[in-house]
Amino acid sequence: MSCFEGRVKELKNVSIDCFENSNIYSTTYFLSHCHADHMRGLRSNFFLKRLDHEAHVYLYCSEITAHILSSENTFSEVLHKIKVLPLGVSSIVKILDHNGSAEDVTVSLIPTGHCPGAVMFLFEGEMGRILYTGDFRLCEGDVSRFRQFHYLDGTVKVIDKLYVDTTFLSRRYQRFPSRTASMSILCNLITSWLHEGHDNDIYIQTAAKYGSEAVFIAVAKQLGMKIHVNDTTYNVYKNIAEIKEAVTDDPYCTRIHACQQYKWPFRSRDKTTILPCRNKSSKLRIIRPCAMTFTSKVYDGSLESAVLQSDDQELFRVCYSCHCSYGELEHFIKYLKPRQIQACVIPQNMEEAGILDLLKKVSRWGNGSSDMPLITVSKKCTKNGISSDMATFSTTALMKQENAASSGNFVVVEEASRGNMPIEWSNDDAEIYRLIAEDLKPKIGDPDAIIKQNIRLEFLEIAACLNKSVV
Repeated sequence: MSCFEGRVKELKNVSIDCFENSNIYSTTYFLSHCHADHMRGLRSNFFLKRLDHEAHVYLYCSEITAHILSSENTFSEVLHKIKVLPLGVSSIVKILDHNGSAEDVTVSLIPTGHCPGAVMFLFEGEMGRILYTGDFRLCEGDVSRFRQFHYLDGTVKVIDKLYVDTTFLSRRYQRFPSRTASMSILCNLITSWLHEGHDNDIYIQTAAKYGSEAVFIAVAKQLGMKIHVNDTTYNVYKNIAEIKEAVTDDPYCTRIHACQQYKWPFRSRDKTTILPCRNKSSKLRIIRPCAMTFTSKVYDGSLESAVLQSDDQELFRVCYSCHCSYGELEHFIKYLKPRQIQACVIPQNMEEAGILDLLKKVSRWGNGSSDMPLITVSKKCTKNGISSDMATFSTTALMKQENAASSGNFVVVEEASRGNMPIEWSNDDAEIYRLIAEDLKPKIGDPDAIIKQNIRLEFLEIAACLNKSVV
């Protein structure tokens, strides 16, 4: 799960895959794909207000990501501010500053093989060349085929900063089978079971709402049979050309289902199961594409080790990953040789020191320490340039002021001058408080003008204190 908190230091007013906390005060937003840990705050009242009140604030994403958002009613209030960027073509995006000036940045979208619409963002401009991968799975050798990473003569572009998905940057996940191999195994399991009896059906148990579509496409092509999905999912897929031919909303025209999200179906003594979608008793083989179970102790590179069958049950886990293995990440990083690297995920059962050590190992491509990139880790304990303590403080200050206002006794917040705030500040922190104050500036006729003005003055006072502490 991503611990990246949205702010790209090299692009002051840009936020990616996070729409809460200090990201509210960015002017330009990007969404890499539609998974919940990359969409935090996208439906919040604060973010929606930001979109409504600022004419030139937009959310940029791929065409398929925009389609998924438009197909899900819960994101309807965001749609009018979405701008689609094309794949395979570099686009110029204006990054606005709060003083009204703008910087032109070239943005290229690169498919990641993670889920429908998932892309990397390559930013090129005066700040250098910044690559944000989002979640991705590129096998060894794939990176060399993307022209966006190369100059016209074929040499690799210099990446100044790489924000990278490190979900499986762990010795425990040295390698995974290719997607082609995983799908071949999965299709064989389906075919053998369906041929054993007319009452046999298949249920593909997906790990996330989106991410198994490549499996559906491969199964439909190889077996000539569509996969049944629920109505909500079908409404998303039916307008995506590469997926619509692989799925159906008719539970009676197929024996392969991915229409329910349940951990384990009810079974009678004869091991039959009632399929909820058609109220039919059948013998069900469950296939679960997954990666977390297949550590290097389980998967040794052979096809046999890429399948695990549960005891006394027709449940088969098939090794299938939408994230790079350790070896694939190592190849990706050594191919690009970025000058700086920031890990965006802390793998399971690992600490920050562990991932820093592994990143140093996979980043050894020169003859000395001078060739090593600067390596950092996104920290959950910070909020995009504003610490957790600072975020808590600002919320507390607002509550104090509002409570005091309701009793007619305004209280001046003095925590900043009394030293009850975190010690390490930057100019960005002061700027955030100044922006909060600017946002609270009351309008003529505003019934809460007095309350807002007092809150605003306190935030300006905090900003002034922070500027002094930085100096």
